Amino acid sequence: MNILITGGYGFIGSFVAERFYKENHSIFIIDNLSVGRKEHISFHHKALIADIKDERCEAFFKTHSIDVVIHCAAQTHVNKSIKDPVEDSSTNILGLINMLNLSYKYKVKKFVFCSSAAIYGNSQKLPLQEGEAGNPISPYGLNKWTGELYCHKWEEMYGVSSLIYRFSNVYGPRQHVSEESSVITCFTNLLLEDKPVTIHGDGEQSRDFIYVGDVAEAIYRGVMSQLSGVYNLSTGTEVTINQLVEALNKHHTMSTIQHVDSRQGDIRRSILDNTKIKRDLDWVPKYRLDEGLKKVFHYYEEVESTPTIVKSQKERKAKKIPFLPFLENIVLFSIFFGISFLLTPFVDVVDIWLIYILLAAILFEKTQIVVSAFLAIGVQAYFMASQGRIWTSLFVDNTLLATFTIYLLVGLIVSYKIERGRIELQFTKDELSSSQSKYSFLTSIYEDTLQVKEEMKEQILRMEDGIGKIYDSVKELDDLEPEALFNGAIHVLERTLKARHFAIYLVHSSGYMRLAVKSSDSLFQPSASIKREQGSLMDKAISDKKIYYNTNLSESEPVFVAPIIQHHEVIAVIVCHDVPFNRLTLSYKNMVDVVTRLISTSLARAYEYVNEINSERFIEGTNVLRPHYFKRILENKRKVFQELNIPTVKLEVLTFDHSIENLQAIGSLLRMNDHLGLDDKGILFILLSNATIEEAKFVMRRLQKKGILVTLDEKEEILHVAR
Repeated sequence: MNILITGGYGFIGSFVAERFYKENHSIFIIDNLSVGRKEHISFHHKALIADIKDERCEAFFKTHSIDVVIHCAAQTHVNKSIKDPVEDSSTNILGLINMLNLSYKYKVKKFVFCSSAAIYGNSQKLPLQEGEAGNPISPYGLNKWTGELYCHKWEEMYGVSSLIYRFSNVYGPRQHVSEESSVITCFTNLLLEDKPVTIHGDGEQSRDFIYVGDVAEAIYRGVMSQLSGVYNLSTGTEVTINQLVEALNKHHTMSTIQHVDSRQGDIRRSILDNTKIKRDLDWVPKYRLDEGLKKVFHYYEEVESTPTIVKSQKERKAKKIPFLPFLENIVLFSIFFGISFLLTPFVDVVDIWLIYILLAAILFEKTQIVVSAFLAIGVQAYFMASQGRIWTSLFVDNTLLATFTIYLLVGLIVSYKIERGRIELQFTKDELSSSQSKYSFLTSIYEDTLQVKEEMKEQILRMEDGIGKIYDSVKELDDLEPEALFNGAIHVLERTLKARHFAIYLVHSSGYMRLAVKSSDSLFQPSASIKREQGSLMDKAISDKKIYYNTNLSESEPVFVAPIIQHHEVIAVIVCHDVPFNRLTLSYKNMVDVVTRLISTSLARAYEYVNEINSERFIEGTNVLRPHYFKRILENKRKVFQELNIPTVKLEVLTFDHSIENLQAIGSLLRMNDHLGLDDKGILFILLSNATIEEAKFVMRRLQKKGILVTLDEKEEILHVAR
């Protein structure tokens, strides 16, 4: 299965990813690396470095058919949630909603939500059972409780199966080291650094500690089962902080223990009843506290470099030097003050201090411009007073006032221009970053396409058909234009399956299917539109999403029907009419399966590419192709007519009202495989795919009833044959 783990580079997420990878599942990760580290995952996987609220997450879901989402990403620190409840809600509520919505939209089979014992608050009904009413005492606990409600409602309203785990205190290797880390991680690192251990309160507050490996195992088993609903995930053992200190002391002797006041939002006692999950999942925690602590100490002693952690903590605590711009300004002023004594006999004082003002405007923030202007004018007042001027007369000297005003204006204007330039530069950098992100996404699609194509090619090359012929056929599916790919798909089917009567129909929710492309044999004329009949071979292939063969040898049915699937939905079907039944060997069926998957994958990637450039391809708010893309479609239609004898009728729209409302009205009257677009001169055209002149005239009459005048483009005889 394709398993998506949000926060997969983090503490719990990385262990969960490892557990599924060991069972040969494909791993996908979304992580913003705020606390996670890529080094935690050493095996092959695919990742999106982004926040779970990021709009790029949808493109990630589109590109990969996700079966299960395990939502580990969260803001997990209670103190931080109290200090900044808005940020906590943004991540733990809005991020969750985005993941739930995408899971519904892209048909995810199961959603696992990592909740917390914090939802119970300070309840004294210990051990806490799943039926206990929530009473959180922190924004973190409140948001986790709200998140559970969202999961329940998404399952109730949209059918997204949800499995909710309420974690007790999870500990283990790889946990992020900071002031907000779990008590075991903090204590372990303090011990290894020979620093005093700080206990909040009297140390008799208790927790239910569970090793991260046991958590990963429970999540794996829950996904593999039909389990849903809410479950406590714990050891069911209450351990006080003082008892924890004693256990840690066995692994490393403590130097000093300090007691400080209790923290706001901390729960006094916590122990979760795990009877329900042990009964329903046949799971029990494997690691005792001593065994888990041994692994934690080994990790931070051997695997993780403690000095590196200490250094990063110091770097994070480094503060900006106060009044640094002012001090730098004073240094610059002192330099110019010294220069002024040397150059005054040769250079005008005003010129020297104007240069100082300009440099201050370039180097420092706006507040320093005013300081610089006062300093500069003060020096000039000093020089004037030293030459015999009375100090009191300087305050009414218009020359000094004018000079000060000039200094201030010059400084502020230059500073404004520089700041404006910095803003524009930052905007350009942001635009560049966005473009690079989009480029990286398109590149990943391209690389995935190549990888899948190579894998499929290898499978095809090992079959009984000629290598050269199959290799040439595969190249037909290199295009990223869906229209061209349908044409190439027919060639691939004819060459690899050695038959001449193939048709590909587009599936529509109305129950009618429209012919997209067919084999070139002029004697083969399948219906342009067919209705999906219940119980037919085509209906079974669409419903069950698998290939069906005409084993009953019914004359009214094709030889086989193969579905083309995108995002768990059948978008088209391949229909074959002329393969002799005795050729349907296991080897031939394998060939059909491989070629169908190759075509499905190529079309899926092409549609993803088209969706990604949607705003560039169509006029905003309409399905009208821009000239460049309309020209490409038109050229492909000509090629299809020449190679496969599939007609297209080109109609010119005479109505000059090209408002969005009018364009949308025209588009609503067209079929799913018809096209509306502009040429280089701005003339609007309609392309009726696989249509005769008579059918085109019928469409023209329909449009005319709506007040839209169109005419047949007689110049495009190459697109159709009049019938």
